[in-house]
This record gives sequence, structure tokens and C-alpha cells, in this order.
Amino acid sequence: NLNLDAIDTPIVDIISNLSQLSYCYTLQCCWGHFIHEKQLKRHDVKPLSNYSEDTIVHYRLAYLALCIHPDEDGKRLYRDLRNLVQINPDYIQFGSADWFWQKHINSFAVQVEPDRFRTKDSVKIKITEALHIQEVREQMFKSIREIILHHKI
Repeated sequence: NLNLDAIDTPIVDIISNLSQLSYCYTLQCCWGHFIHEKQLKRHDVKPLSNYSEDTIVHYRLAYLALCIHPDEDGKRLYRDLRNLVQINPDYIQFGSADWFWQKHINSFAVQVEPDRFRTKDSVKIKITEALHIQEVREQMFKSIREIILHHKI
């Protein structure tokens, strides 16, 4: 019952392509959203704009949570997703969340969040860090696309 209309536009292709892999399914996902005084839409997916140098941004977590079957294909996907941390270990985390694991064994999430806030869903940060997070988010989702293409072969 995958409803692609409920998914943030920039990652619809990722979720659609993941749904074609027999050894995983998506639990939840979010593109990650930046909200500030001149960009107030809660689900805005546009890049950061209209800000001043002293802007404080409310950042809502970018993440992908999956349930992965423990067969050989699933283990390969797990390793590939785990390696995404290497893009920027201070801003990308990979692991299991207790609340997912309780209902979905073998569930894992990869997220973009400053390491010091890794247990938070949203944080307030300075615009300079928000711009950095935006770049890391782009790199992570680009790499996820590449991983999925490799797995579809």
C-alpha cells in the first residue's frame, strides 16, 4: 500500500526503486526540512534561501528507515547503507532505533543530523551549519540512489 504522494518529492524515486527490491521495505523517510523566519512552510523541500547571516534554522531530520531481510542481498544492502557514514561521520549516522526494532526486526535507519543531536528529530542551528547539512543531505541521497541502482542490476 505504498502511497508515493505522501513522500517528499525529492526522494520519491528512491522509495519507488526500493519497493522493487524483494529483500527490503521502507518504514519511514523524510527529505529533511529547513524552517526559518523567511521560509516558514513546514514541509518545504526547496533549498535554503532568503536568509541573513544570523538566521537560526529549525532543521527537521533527513532520514531513511528500512526493514532489511537478512539474506545475502539484504546483507549487501545493509553494508552499502552502513558505509554512507563515510561521507561525513560528523553528520551521518546509521543504526537501529529501538522503536522500529520492536515492531520490525532487522530495521535500520540512515540519517543526516549533527552527531551531537543524533537522538533528536529536530534541532535549531545556525544558517552556516544548515547550509552544510543541506550539502551532506544531497550527497547522502545521491549515494543512496547509486546503491539502489547497483542493487537493481
